[in-house]
Amino acid sequence: MSSVAKRNIKLGTVFAVGAVGAVALGGSIVSGALFNDTDTARVDINAATVVLSVNDNDNQGVIDLDFNNLKPGQTLSEKITVTNDGSIVGVGTLGSNFTNATPPANVDYSKLSVGVRPDAGVVSPLSSTQAAAVGSTLTPVTQLPANWDLGAIKPGQTKTFWVDVKLDSSAGNEYQGLHFGGNIPVTLTQQ
Repeated sequence: MSSVAKRNIKLGTVFAVGAVGAVALGGSIVSGALFNDTDTARVDINAATVVLSVNDNDNQGVIDLDFNNLKPGQTLSEKITVTNDGSIVGVGTLGSNFTNATPPANVDYSKLSVGVRPDAGVVSPLSSTQAAAVGSTLTPVTQLPANWDLGAIKPGQTKTFWVDVKLDSSAGNEYQGLHFGGNIPVTLTQQ
């Protein structure tokens, strides 16, 4: 076979392989057009909420904890309910800083104790035995923690607590008719 014939066979083979490759690639060498389609996606972003509702015994939406006629050795209790009306879990706390407090002067406040406990079906007034049975931890006003932990409260969940106040049995006449008042914050914080 002549060298011209051999060269033509080689060139034909190269063209044939090139054509098969172009077909295998979907003809992309031949055409630059690609099919496409676009649609839209709606985006809606809503932030979560932490919304707190608090009620006391009268369910008027305001907490009024009135401990009246407290006698030496007696523990009085007031019920509060805390509801998470938000959309995410929150951790509740009941502060103990008694803002706007009006304490009388020259009184030993270590004889006045306060505590917070979950509702366990025991109502006021608590005897010492009942207080111990339901886990009431009373702390002198002079040594209160920064706040009491009310635990996690899920969206739509309501928890009930009792605030206990006790005047020590050793309290003397200096406590007669005295008034101690103030405000304590109830807070719900995102968990």
